[in-house]
Amino acid sequence: MSNEHLVSLTKTSDSSSTPRSKRRAAIGLAAFASVAVVGAALFVWEPWVDRTPFTARSYSALGAARFVDDGDGSCHVEGEAAREKLLGEDKRVLATGSSQGGEILSSEYGDLAGHCFFYTEFTGVPAGEDAYFVVSGERVYTADGNELGPVETTEASLRQSMAEAKEQWLNFKEPVD
Repeated sequence: MSNEHLVSLTKTSDSSSTPRSKRRAAIGLAAFASVAVVGAALFVWEPWVDRTPFTARSYSALGAARFVDDGDGSCHVEGEAAREKLLGEDKRVLATGSSQGGEILSSEYGDLAGHCFFYTEFTGVPAGEDAYFVVSGERVYTADGNELGPVETTEASLRQSMAEAKEQWLNFKEPVD
């Protein structure tokens, strides 16, 4: 007798095992579902958006009847400081502020020469909103009697320095009626 064993080179079929192509499809589907869930979570969470609170400033120009000239080129709102609210894109109040002060505009500012270019400061404003809305404490109306609603602004404009904001108003011309 020899010590040789017979070896079968044919594969035995196991009816209980899943075929290889179905197993690969299940693994692929599970991987796709995992990537979709992670992608959706990142889309909602937006970890790349900086939401660190910052100090925002809203700038406006006031005509001569509405401000006090301090005599040194600076000015402030006449009477009690105007209260404003800063709303987020969903119209919730993010911060409140009051007018802080400003500068008298020179002749290079066209039709705004002699106006008070003042700012309202808001502290602790959460960053990362798609839009911000500034709401004045008083109602403002257009010449035809329509009330001006909240003024939409961007985070970039709220982060501007006074010099940057004033530059946008150079050579301003009042619209012709």
